Amino acid sequence: MANWKVIETVSGNIEAVSGPAAHGRPSKHEFLVWEGEAADKAEALKCAENADTRVDLEWMRIRHERDLNIR
Repeated sequence: MANWKVIETVSGNIEAVSGPAAHGRPSKHEFLVWEGEAADKAEALKCAENADTRVDLEWMRIRHERDLNIR
């Protein structure tokens, strides 16, 4: 399990980051959607999807992350 942050950028994109990439996030022009423990990126995005309707895991799977596992 790792600590993940799901961030909405100023352009409206959603990012899931952990480790060194998560340090200092969200920045001035970003919004924290969800933060917590998750096993992987797919689980972090699923938790964020449950917390905020702006996160659409299926859309992200189709557009960006085809390898996200369906849970």
